[in-house]
Amino acid sequence: MRRHTDDRELDGRTLSQCDEELGALRSIQKQLERRVASVCRKRNTFSPVNALPPELLVIIFRISIDSEPVMVWSDRGSFMLVCHYWNHLVNNTPSLWTKIQKSAVPPNAFITRALENSKDSPLEIEYNAAYGRTVQADENAFLSAIFLHAHRWRKATLSVREGAQELERMTTLSAPLLESLSLSALGDPERARDEPLDIFGGRPPAKLQELFLECIPVPWSPKTLCNLKVLDITSIHHLSPSLDQLFAILSASPSLESLSILNVSFSGDANAPLPNPIHMSTLKKLSLKEISPKITNRILAAIHAPECKFGSLRPAVQVDPFETIFTPDVSHFFDHIRSSAYASSVFCGVGDVTISWEGSWHIVLDVENIRIARRLLDWLSVSPEPKSPAVPLHLTIIESDSHLVEDILAVMADTEAVHRVTFGYQVPVAGALGMLATGSLVEGSAPELYPTLEEMWIGKSMDDDEWEHLLRMLRKRLGETEARDGDQHVKPLRRLELGGDWYTEDDETVITEFRLIHWPNRLEEVRRLLGHDGVLLWYRWIVTEDGTLQDQPGYRGWNN
Repeated sequence: MRRHTDDRELDGRTLSQCDEELGALRSIQKQLERRVASVCRKRNTFSPVNALPPELLVIIFRISIDSEPVMVWSDRGSFMLVCHYWNHLVNNTPSLWTKIQKSAVPPNAFITRALENSKDSPLEIEYNAAYGRTVQADENAFLSAIFLHAHRWRKATLSVREGAQELERMTTLSAPLLESLSLSALGDPERARDEPLDIFGGRPPAKLQELFLECIPVPWSPKTLCNLKVLDITSIHHLSPSLDQLFAILSASPSLESLSILNVSFSGDANAPLPNPIHMSTLKKLSLKEISPKITNRILAAIHAPECKFGSLRPAVQVDPFETIFTPDVSHFFDHIRSSAYASSVFCGVGDVTISWEGSWHIVLDVENIRIARRLLDWLSVSPEPKSPAVPLHLTIIESDSHLVEDILAVMADTEAVHRVTFGYQVPVAGALGMLATGSLVEGSAPELYPTLEEMWIGKSMDDDEWEHLLRMLRKRLGETEARDGDQHVKPLRRLELGGDWYTEDDETVITEFRLIHWPNRLEEVRRLLGHDGVLLWYRWIVTEDGTLQDQPGYRGWNN
């Protein structure tokens, strides 16, 4: 009844009376909305989300922002949407706006907001032109904005397009707080710039400790590059430094802790006489990759760093390491290079042999043949510690010539460290398995082949002869074959993988072929010879002792 009465009352009103009442009602509505918002804010102060003091909340926000650098903008936006209190706290805490990252998102309006909200706090700037495909105008606007705040930079990482004109402002930049600078340019490193970028006009910031340069040459002067703790030079071929300039820079940074040089063509004479030794007592990490073996040798010979226990070596070309790198004048690095290794590998491809030495030093060398590889492994394996265990070695062969495969096995025959051998797809294994089955290089002779071998992977489908050699080898290693006089003890095989991980058939086909062709037949005997603790895999499927196929979680792949 009340509703109909109100409707009849409205029928008699004029337009002006309706407007007057609407105005009064809207005023009351706004008052009620403000009251609701006020009560909600008061109520929120009692919720758990607001129970923490602001100092602790800021620490939590900071940890979240630092742990997810790619999501820094969405993190801040998400925080501000939680409640009025969090919105106010984030907007009015400069330390939460000091990390500024630029890609296709966020737009430059967010960059401007971050620069304003960070007040006078030191900044961390990061920009990568390759990430997000920012347009040139957007890049220029961003660089112009952040250069106005260079006096607040603490760390700057700038990866710009080739020929970016805004980068020229680095020549007159004043950045007194700058501690770390990374500059890189996208494009061809052979023609990145026509002249060096004279960063800071030759007057480096007093606090600068870390410098990373990629495809951007600078004046290679100890006045510009001095008092550094980290120096990283990558992909510079045009306007590159000479060895003399590098040595002068190193001498000007006696507290250098990390030096990395990757894919750099040094100018000048690599055979010039070495300077006096450069003593670098604080250098802990050295990385020399994709530079010539001769330059690698000269740098190692010049630097004397007793605490340099971490490093990487990868020369640019195939080498005989004893003639080009590990010469007597780098003997002060030998113990560091050899020590603390936990794994090694030899990869024998078609005409290529690559050695990898894993440890506190990571060494990768392409050598001419397996004999040089064996000689180098023996040299690297020399340990200052008596009776130290051999470094486990993984031998991978993808060579398609059967005679070369057997030659590789013969050269590595008595290597105590070989614990795993991989025969890649289409590698002929008949002769190799025959050698392993007889236990010697020639029938009736010694020594034993691979005394510590525990794992093997055969990628190809085997014929009858290869299956027989495999079974014979497993029986010998298990001790079921009568031993000859002079035979040494060899370990039984404990892991055997058959079939390549490049197999394209579906799982149902693999299982069907396994049931119809391979089990029980030979595979049942293979599984028995591996023992209760052994592992047999058939195209990545684990084969149990009763012939069941089980999927293998965390499958590691044939060359791992």
